Formats: sequence, C-alpha cells, structure tokens
Amino acid sequence: MSLTRGVLLAGKFLTQHELNKLPPNDQRNRLIFELATRTKEDGGRLQGMNDDTLAGVGALFVFMREARNRTDQDLKTMTADDLRNTLIVGVGAQTGLSGPVLQGMKNIDLVLLALGKEVPNSLTPGTYLGGVLMGGGFTTHVQLLKMTADQQRNTLIFELATHSKEDGGKLQGLNDFDLAGAGALFVLLRNGKIRTDAELKAMTVDDQRNVLIVEIGSQTGLGSKLQGLRNMDLVRIALGADPTPLFKPLPPPLSPQPSEPYVFNISSFEMKTHKSDGDHSDSDWLSIVVTILDPVTKNARAMPLKTIQIGGSIKTGDIMKGIFASDPIDAKDSEAVMVTLALTNLGSSKAEEQFAQAVKVGDKVVGVVAPIAGAVIGFIFGGAPGEGFKVGEQVAKGVDTAISTLSDIFDFLDIHVGPPNCNGIVFQDTIVYQPNELLNARNKPASKEYTGTQDNERCGSAPVTKMDFSIL
Repeated sequence: MSLTRGVLLAGKFLTQHELNKLPPNDQRNRLIFELATRTKEDGGRLQGMNDDTLAGVGALFVFMREARNRTDQDLKTMTADDLRNTLIVGVGAQTGLSGPVLQGMKNIDLVLLALGKEVPNSLTPGTYLGGVLMGGGFTTHVQLLKMTADQQRNTLIFELATHSKEDGGKLQGLNDFDLAGAGALFVLLRNGKIRTDAELKAMTVDDQRNVLIVEIGSQTGLGSKLQGLRNMDLVRIALGADPTPLFKPLPPPLSPQPSEPYVFNISSFEMKTHKSDGDHSDSDWLSIVVTILDPVTKNARAMPLKTIQIGGSIKTGDIMKGIFASDPIDAKDSEAVMVTLALTNLGSSKAEEQFAQAVKVGDKVVGVVAPIAGAVIGFIFGGAPGEGFKVGEQVAKGVDTAISTLSDIFDFLDIHVGPPNCNGIVFQDTIVYQPNELLNARNKPASKEYTGTQDNERCGSAPVTKMDFSIL
C-alpha cells in the first residue's frame, strides 16, 4: 500500500469514496498533477520519484498548507527542497532536535514528527494531539508551538464535545493517545467527506469508529480483523499505511526471545557555562569508551572508541539534543559494564584538525581505562550493592590523572593557535553498571551535572554541563 492515498485524502484533493474507485497509478498521477500545479516543483522530477518519495513530498505540501505555515501563494513559489527546509526549521523549534539530525530524516518522518510522533530516543510517548488539532483546522502550527500539552488536550476535548455527540466526561477519561485516536476518527470522517458535519454531530466516538471500520473493510477487505485495532491504527490504514505489521501473531509465551543489545544514549547536553571565553564558542567532542567485565574470567574487554562531535558553535545556555550514543553493547546481564565519557572542547583548533585531535584524546582515555578496569574488577563482582559507584570514583581519578597530561600533548601537537587557548576537557566521568543493572536501568532517564576545571584564567569560569542519559 502507498501513502499517496493518505496525502490525497489529507490534502482534500479527493474523497474516500473517490479514492476507492481510483487505481494506484491514477492516484500517483493525480498527486503529481496537484503538486506540479500548486508548487514550483518540476513535474519531470516528480515523475521520476518512487511512490514513497512522492508521498513524502506531498505530505510536506499538505502539512504546510493545512497547518497554515504558508499561504497558497507562498507555496506556489516553493520547490520540494524549499518545503523540506522550511519544515525542518519548524520541527526543530517543536522538538529541540538539531538541524543535522533532522536533515538526515526522510520527508515523511519530518511530517510525522510535526504531527506528534515520538521524538527519537525520547522516553515521552508520542500522542498526535497536535496533529489532530492541525488536521482538523482547530489550530495552526505556529499556535500549536505556544500551547502546552494540557492546552492541546483540553482544546481537542472541547472541539470533539462540541462537534460530536460524545460525552465530555468520557473524553476527559481517555489518555492522550486514545484521545488523539478519537480526534483522528472525527477529522478523517469529516475531511474525507464520509460524513457531514450534521451527521457527525449526532455520533459518538463508537459510532464514528464503526463507520470507519465499514469504510476500511470496503477499501481493504480486512473485515472483522479491524475490530481489534486501535482507532489511530484504523486511521493509518485508511490513509494508506501497510496493515500487515498490525496483524503479526505474537510469539509463543515460552518461546525464548533474543535479547537486544544495550545502548548507552545521551539525549541532551545543556551547557550552563561553556568552556571558552565569552567572545568565542566551544566545539565539543564526546569520547565514549565502554568496557565489559566478565565475572568468570575476570577479563576486561574494551569496545572500540566512539567519537562524536556534539556541536561546533556552542555557547552558554545552548542545549544540544540528538542521538549521542555508544555502539550496541553486547553484554550479558551477568557482566558489569563501565562507560567512560570525556567531553573535550577543541574550539581553539582549526576545524579540519579537530577530529584527529578528538581521536587522540579518546585513545588516551582508552589506554588508561583498560588497566584500571582490570585492577578493580574484583571489587565490582565481590563488593556490596553500590560498590560500583565507589569503583567509578576510582576509575574517574585515574582518568583525571591521564587528562592532566593532555595539555602537554596538545603542546606537542602545536594546537595552541592563539590567545586565549581554551582547548581542554569540559568534563569526564565513568559510570559503572554492576551485573543486572543495565537491565534494570533500561528506558529509565537519568541526569548528571558536572563542573569541570578551567586551566586558563583568561577563558573565564569553569564549564558547567548537565547531561541527560539512559540505557536503551
């Protein structure tokens, strides 16, 4: 199935019943015609896109128009790339995700984020409340960005209670996802011309659900299978989503399931005080060293160094959000895991030299962590609960000693390129997970705040950084 159908429906180019009579290739050609007519995009380029890419461009256009981000006249002057870049700015303001992260996403995923899909690596589930409000014409995207989650929820409850027969108290008792599902039913039935406003006014949520099940049954032939689906899933199928994953059988209760590798993920850095002086910004590089400790062999094995630039122009008050994660950690629950972090500012170095320098910093940390891990492994497996924290302190002291030599290394590399030179460690830490603690910590957010050191008094105050992290 193709989301081309959903774009034509959401864009109000065709009704549900008109789409049921239109073969997939005719739906594709209709969408190409609408986009070539209503935007500056070249028709030949649209013809060369596969169905998924074409639907993604269509979704960009429909969102920008229905959310009233741009007028029809504005959209007429915009190409697909213009639409994409404009939406990236809006989704960045909505989610806090950085430009590079959003640039790496497909068009359809950008639209889904704007509609309320869960932000990658967030522990807050998506609800689509905002998407329903915009799709129903109850609010614009700009207005939505100023609304709290409770305001979005209460606005949708008011609109549904006003435009349907559903009891307001029942709507209040729904969780956010189910409330958004009820709203999505209403919006689809109205925008798809399946029912008139007067007919919807006389219908409860269950009435609307049953009508949509009949419509989707006619569209897909799925029949009674649809009764077990959530309202939001019914709407997704009506819009062209593939229903197959929704009907996959559950595995047998006693069938052992392969365990997913763990991932240490940092979802955000808040720079309360950056390391460089006030006239300059930081370029911060994160080194992640993961060491797995075997309780039987007492062997400590280090995973390959992970080096990530979290931002190239960071100043006090900036918050970097994204996916700052280790490689998958294939550790058994009976093993202990040490995660050593070093965040280094290399903003005083030339941009083209920074990656190589960041790797040298990481290699220095790797060289120190391995022997310390081997020396303390007995304490980790033999100590009382909480002993991992004490071991972490010991490792941190060892890393501190190694880091204290980094200024000499930087001198050797001749990277002190001009006063004031504020290169150096923003913070470093080692977090120790004792056996079974990775499992218990999975999907539980945590945060730590660090006050680093400032060796060059001309660079100002010591850096202060808050880090939000979790085990995925």
